[in-house]
Amino acid sequence: MAMSAFGNRVKFALAGEILEIANPLLPGRPHEELIRHAELGSVGRVLELCAGTGYASRLLVGRHPEVRAVGVDLSSEMIAVGRRKLSRAEITNVTLVQGDIAALPYPDNSFDTVMSVFGLHEVPTAVRANAIRESARVLGPGGRIVIVDLDRPASIGLLMDAYLLALEPRHAREVCGNGLVDLLTNSGFSIDIHKPANPFRMTQTIVATVGAALDD
Repeated sequence: MAMSAFGNRVKFALAGEILEIANPLLPGRPHEELIRHAELGSVGRVLELCAGTGYASRLLVGRHPEVRAVGVDLSSEMIAVGRRKLSRAEITNVTLVQGDIAALPYPDNSFDTVMSVFGLHEVPTAVRANAIRESARVLGPGGRIVIVDLDRPASIGLLMDAYLLALEPRHAREVCGNGLVDLLTNSGFSIDIHKPANPFRMTQTIVATVGAALDD
């Protein structure tokens, strides 16, 4: 068990460094897509879910130095890689926190924008649902969530099915199609933008705004 835990720590530490190299090279530049949509609204106080090394948050504050961003991720190893990047770049307006996105340690109305890129398909169904509800809570009415994540373009559906089967957890396919849109709507969000995948892009982009608070 100890060796398995150690192996996982090494895996996540290596993954953090690899993703730092790979993120700017991904087809369609999904992190750039995320930031383009995030910066169209209020981005004074920003929360990044499943932040990993905080790459997207660093990208955002690089364009908007006035932004204060917090990134939350369950992996202490990914967070450690991100903190080293922040220290080396002398970035002080991004904070990376190890934590559970399904139980955010922040009061209501703490943020203007929540964002996530390639994170929500990774987490189990119940965690994802709670994370969306928690996002609505920490945003408050009028707050925005911006998401870039996997999708299944019909034209290459079989290829995407093979990818999901081979490389992603079974629950990952739940975000495809209207999966995330329905989850957001059921959690009190109104959908402003939904750009599904197409033959040249295997990702979707969603921008949604919190309406009135849901009853418990």
